[in-house]
Amino acid sequence: EELLRLLPYWHYRIDKPFKAFMKDKMSLETYYCLETVKRCGAITMTNLARELKVPKQQVTKLIDKLSEYQFVERVSNERDRRSVRIQLTPKASAYLDEYYLKNRVFIQMLEEQLTEEELQRLNEAARVLNEILPKLK
Repeated sequence: EELLRLLPYWHYRIDKPFKAFMKDKMSLETYYCLETVKRCGAITMTNLARELKVPKQQVTKLIDKLSEYQFVERVSNERDRRSVRIQLTPKASAYLDEYYLKNRVFIQMLEEQLTEEELQRLNEAARVLNEILPKLK
């Protein structure tokens, strides 16, 4: 019941304002994909799908789109022709740096609306959700 009451607040107070603030054509899913590749370095499609917690077919579509924008490149494995790793391009790194600055401004706007104690409680709640939600199947 609490989770169902939470969802509209999340959507209207966090998700929707964040998307509007960013005014970008990139979806949050695509952004998260780029950030994951950045964090993991060169990564296989299978491992990327595992990290993103989505089917490999969905990752293939994301990577195809990002490749069109020259944000990622596929790098062949010399030892195994079937194995391909995905890595960021310099264009993607520059884009993510700019995106991070915009993201930081949005976070600061949220921080201005909450007390330090509320921010700590929100962070703890997010940590708990991050710990529990992956257990759902």
